[in-house]
Amino acid sequence: MKFWFVAAKHNGRIVGLKRSFIRWTSTTNCKSTSEDSGQVHKTRNVGIMAHIDAGKTTTTERMLYYAGRISSPGEVHHGDTVTDFLPQERERGITIQSAVVGFDWKDSHVNLIDTPGHVDFTFEVERSLRVVDSAVAILDASAGVEAQTLTVWRQASAYNLPKLIFLNKMDKSSASHHMCLKSIQSKLKSTPFLLQSPLYHNERGTGSGSGLKGLVDLISLKRMIFSQTSKGAKFSIDDVSQDKSLMKQHCELVEHLADLDLVLAEIVIESATIEEITHETIQSAVKRIVMSNNGIPVLLGSSYKNIGVQPLMDAILTYLPSPLEFNSNDPVVTAYGTELCSFAFKTIHDRQMGPLTFVRNFSGSLSSGQKIYNVTRSKFEKVHKTYLPFADEFKEVSKLNVGEVGVVSGLKETVTADTLTSSGAVVAIAQKKLSKRLGSEDQRQVKPCLSGVNIPEPVFFCSVESASLSHQKGLEIALECLQREDPSLHVHIDPDTNQTVLSGMGELHLEIIQERLKTEFKVDADLGKLMVAYKETITEPSLNRITFERKLADQKHSVVIEVEVHPKKAEAGHPIVRKGQGKEVQENLKMLTERQLRCITNGVEASLRSGPKISFQVIDVEVLINFFQIGRGTSETIIEAAAATCVRGALQNAAVCLLEPIVSLEVIVDEKFQHAVVDDLNRRRFVMDMIDMIHGNKIVTGTAPLSELMGYSTALRTVSSGLGTYSMQFKHYQKVVNSIEEDKIIQKVRGF
Repeated sequence: MKFWFVAAKHNGRIVGLKRSFIRWTSTTNCKSTSEDSGQVHKTRNVGIMAHIDAGKTTTTERMLYYAGRISSPGEVHHGDTVTDFLPQERERGITIQSAVVGFDWKDSHVNLIDTPGHVDFTFEVERSLRVVDSAVAILDASAGVEAQTLTVWRQASAYNLPKLIFLNKMDKSSASHHMCLKSIQSKLKSTPFLLQSPLYHNERGTGSGSGLKGLVDLISLKRMIFSQTSKGAKFSIDDVSQDKSLMKQHCELVEHLADLDLVLAEIVIESATIEEITHETIQSAVKRIVMSNNGIPVLLGSSYKNIGVQPLMDAILTYLPSPLEFNSNDPVVTAYGTELCSFAFKTIHDRQMGPLTFVRNFSGSLSSGQKIYNVTRSKFEKVHKTYLPFADEFKEVSKLNVGEVGVVSGLKETVTADTLTSSGAVVAIAQKKLSKRLGSEDQRQVKPCLSGVNIPEPVFFCSVESASLSHQKGLEIALECLQREDPSLHVHIDPDTNQTVLSGMGELHLEIIQERLKTEFKVDADLGKLMVAYKETITEPSLNRITFERKLADQKHSVVIEVEVHPKKAEAGHPIVRKGQGKEVQENLKMLTERQLRCITNGVEASLRSGPKISFQVIDVEVLINFFQIGRGTSETIIEAAAATCVRGALQNAAVCLLEPIVSLEVIVDEKFQHAVVDDLNRRRFVMDMIDMIHGNKIVTGTAPLSELMGYSTALRTVSSGLGTYSMQFKHYQKVVNSIEEDKIIQKVRGF
């Protein structure tokens, strides 16, 4: 079965296809790039990450052009790039969702994931970095480390990914690699080392200023001058080892690397001169440093001006690890051995093909028509077909091999962060191996699942309703699909108003959801006023005991339960419900079964979703069970209801306070508008951290309540005459200590 599409062409490339018309080619007998397991070491799975507008998509586009995957590079401002294929991306000139592309470079294959740079879509970055083996951070050479750079860097560091940095936009007059190196060192707390030196038309060689024409590789001491007539595809290479100034930089680099790598240090000590150390030896040292995260190699270039991209591609192959090198110590992957261990990191919905699941094979292979077992959900599913993705194009292959990032169709139950394998028997063997490695005596307590993805808490919410009753069913189906695609989008029904409520990461996030409802699902929906997602917590313990009785179908159901709620900071992996202390309590609860405890936990979690003050979620509490007694034949539903009712009563009797979301804020403004901007921020309960200065612009950083920054872009344009920019990211929740402010918030939320 084949689908035929008609599309417009721009610069020899197909553009303008809607997401619902995903292009695919049937090549059942096609072999994937790394089909032979011996070729896995020549595969690189890399994530591209950066602050918004640093040049991720432009760099990706140049890589595809130089690798021969496209005939002409597209431009973000023209709306014709490969990886930004959603209409919303092309209209705004930003990346909204991650896109996977693959290309061959020299004798290797690179799977590249281009990620968003906007803070509202940080979850896309999170789940993409979970399945790559390394990351390339792109910095604007005129700005250094920016706000979102810090966020994505922390995300990559959480997965212990080897990283390198590409200083883009070195052609700008305000670019300075010296400033960037200091910024990396002070803000990222990393040790950078420069592998290249810039060349300018005026031969200043100062490292800042316009007129960039090429680079010098400080390891091989080769000069590269890029031809603009060929869009950088051709470049001349000359030996500059006789240049004393460059040789001095080469020696300084080797000495710096020797401080970070003991093997190289010994070679330097044993060598008569640094000049006699081979390039291969230095490159091996750089890779060891990258793999151990002891230092960060820094490369230079200008993707828009077609300078320095090919050396970056070479560096990816030379310094970043293959799947075998990076995942060799993962205990879960090791437990599966050569059997299938695949991680589902993303799902999308296609009108013709149904749900499509993006997977990363950490071991084994995944074939078309194969029956698989979802370890996370303990369910069997059947793969329909397997594909290799190229942005919104899918190429059908017979199977996906180890180390590959691919797409499978036919999985109806699988969602983001699920672990897939071939059978239940394989899970049992992996469970046994993992238990032995972890030293666990009870195998049932060990589930051989790959670590999941951290889903951030939404900070904005609004109501959504269909424009007419005829669209209501379509709206429900569309929201279900969108929620499955994007777990950072939360959908629930308000129990008081019966309205459907959307919760998301920001104004732009929810705006994009509304547009996708209209363009992709053909549902006309109206969003209500955007509101900040507050939380509630308690400041002191509270005890409550109830007798809960119900009569259902002539059967009496009764539960006597006593709980105590305590304020306690939430900890990852720490249960929210646990048994109380004391001899009498332990004696009473010794008959409490695991099934009953699970029912009580479900009831507690349900009660904490809506707090007593203004019905926001209650967080940072711990619930202790002090007494539990049930009548014969009492159902599990009644146990859950009793636990929920008891906890609600305890919360009603406790001292409850509001928590508001606090964001980190960075404002960049011309020096002459600094005082006006700071005065405006102070009226917004802003707490300043520092004021820095780069290229005549003041950088004001600090924290502020999210509620005070609603519509701040308009206010900043007004006080800075349009010369100010800002970025913010969620930091934490904080108590509203001022009763006046709390009353304002309650009035704002309730509307009276």
